[in-house]
Amino acid sequence: MAAPVSLSFTLFFLLLSSAEEETENLLVGVLFGLILGLIFGLTAASERLRQRRLKRLGIWDGS
Repeated sequence: MAAPVSLSFTLFFLLLSSAEEETENLLVGVLFGLILGLIFGLTAASERLRQRRLKRLGIWDGS
């Protein structure tokens, strides 16, 4: 799940930075895309763990 998010943000930032031909902008675009993908992936993983814990405790019914 994190790979498509990371790839889409990387491509988005690459498109924004491609107006100028500097390699620094491309590197920043790739780094920001990968960092945002990592953040969203870790957030999704922690939410899945939270839901699993709540189901195990009987607090969350899945709705």
